[in-house]
Amino acid sequence: MKSKKAFMLGAAMAASCFVSTFALAEQTPQKLSAEAVKQAVDKALKSGGKLDAAKVPASLKQKLQAAKTGQSKAVTQSVKSAPFNTVVGELKKPGQAELKSAAVAAFVPLFPTLDINTLYTITGVAQGEEFAYHFNLPENARIQVQLVNQSAGSDMSLTLFQDDGQGNLSVVGSSDAAGNADEYLNGVLPAGDYYWYMVAKVANNSQFSFGVAVDTNIDAYEPNDSPQAAFVLPDSMNKVTGNLDNANDVDYFDFKAVRGQSVSMYLAGDASGSRNQWIFDRFDGVNWVTIPAGSTSTYPSVTPGTTVKVRVRANPAAVQDPTKQYQLSLGSTPRLNTSDVKGDNIVRVPASIFWMATQAARTVNWTTNWSDSTGAPLLGVTPVLRIDKRFDGADFHWTDFKATTNSAGTSQASAGIGECFGDNRVQYPDSSTGVTYTWDTTFNFGGWRIELDEFPGVGVGGENVPYVTFGHICTQNIVH
Repeated sequence: MKSKKAFMLGAAMAASCFVSTFALAEQTPQKLSAEAVKQAVDKALKSGGKLDAAKVPASLKQKLQAAKTGQSKAVTQSVKSAPFNTVVGELKKPGQAELKSAAVAAFVPLFPTLDINTLYTITGVAQGEEFAYHFNLPENARIQVQLVNQSAGSDMSLTLFQDDGQGNLSVVGSSDAAGNADEYLNGVLPAGDYYWYMVAKVANNSQFSFGVAVDTNIDAYEPNDSPQAAFVLPDSMNKVTGNLDNANDVDYFDFKAVRGQSVSMYLAGDASGSRNQWIFDRFDGVNWVTIPAGSTSTYPSVTPGTTVKVRVRANPAAVQDPTKQYQLSLGSTPRLNTSDVKGDNIVRVPASIFWMATQAARTVNWTTNWSDSTGAPLLGVTPVLRIDKRFDGADFHWTDFKATTNSAGTSQASAGIGECFGDNRVQYPDSSTGVTYTWDTTFNFGGWRIELDEFPGVGVGGENVPYVTFGHICTQNIVH
């Protein structure tokens, strides 16, 4: 048997970038926060030059004010309670003219459109004047709305509105710092159409600049930048992929142990060794406790209904790279209850000649069953059968075959391992059919193990015995 290098489980898990197939609940976008200092998207905006100010028409002033007071919601018709009859008509294909008339009109903003990541300047501002402009976010993004460089003695206020695409407005955030202090709105917003709304509370031939800095390099779980806005993960073992888009970003996640089951967590980096980018903390009820890199952390049991809280923050000792992605595992501690790995229909090489626990020629059939610590099935987790079909050198050469568990926590799959050219050749008798034959068999020697994509350290195979022996049968012929 060829010697093998000690198996490091974390390296394999770090290379994975899969999100748990278990459905994740959407979260309602947060309101933007007003900050007196630049915080979320701190970057220079290109100059857009001076604008010929487009003042807000009186009719639209009323619309903006109504939105600020929450009175701009669309009116819905009351449902009739009396019974009514409806004639069932013949289904007919609509004509082209009908299709054209039914087409939804393109969105037309209420105010002039300006570019993102651009700083514009307005001069000659008088007290009481109001200004409104439109910008579009083509995708979800972290933004910083800015109103800066006010003239001495001026006092502007800033409000950001969202348009639902039909001219209905809602307030996303407001900033009204004292005097001519800069106004900022920070946070994460979904793709859509937005309006700056700026009011000159105090001004006398004044000027100011405004714009919006946009960073689209965010993950799917934003906004989750505070314990209150933590992303809640579903009842399973989850693996999510995220990033920190700036050095001040902190990502919070919650998991509720509804049955009081054991809860585990782990943070990995990508294949380039990016784990040092982040610090991983869990909340013990009073303090945030750092989990050492390369280590899992497990609560053996908790009170049913307990919420386990974790966070990922930037490592101040590392230069932040927002393109690097972490893999967070959080949820019910997985338990492998049963597993079965079988080869296809071949004549096995006897153990007395060469010990190989599992042998297969072209197909490996495998099943697993997983649960949490209470015995509840783990739905939607991803078992991985890893096969090294031919040991060669000091390193493993795994081929991964993945499956997904059903509502019973069971996975069942087949792995096609292909043909081979055998390093080894043996001859041996076989009488299983009642007639003795001598078989001439060529094969390669390797191994297999079972892991769980969502969490390291569980399955079949470990540090001491990293694999189950495997024979890849290449050819079998009867010797006459």
